[in-house]
Amino acid sequence: MNNVFTHGIGVDVLHLPRLVSLLSRRPAPKLARRILTPLELAEFQQLPSVTAAPTTPLANAQTRYLATRWAAKEASYKASTSLISTTNEQWMSWKNFEITHGARGEPLLTIRTASGIELGKGLISISHDGEYIVAMAMVPHKF
Repeated sequence: MNNVFTHGIGVDVLHLPRLVSLLSRRPAPKLARRILTPLELAEFQQLPSVTAAPTTPLANAQTRYLATRWAAKEASYKASTSLISTTNEQWMSWKNFEITHGARGEPLLTIRTASGIELGKGLISISHDGEYIVAMAMVPHKF
């Protein structure tokens, strides 16, 4: 049977207390270095650091940044499972997915090789409300 689908779709929901718990054990800069690309890390480092407990986790710019990237990268990975076998990548990690912003502030998804070479683009949507972040990604099966 031929696969009639041309894109993979992935969705992720992050409950913020889970990330806040992780950040209580692993400092935000350490987690950022683990999951962010160099461009994302540079953006993250420009944000105000955690100095006092905010009223909500989303009120903290660094926590919000990490939460949205975490959910977006998880959704992107899920959308890319068929793509993995069509590239020479042995596996994909957090840093294969880079989330940036377009001219109107819309999130943009770039898929990269482990060495940082662009494989192609995908579509990403990110939303948050209360203690939840949700991301949906759509990635072509082939570039």
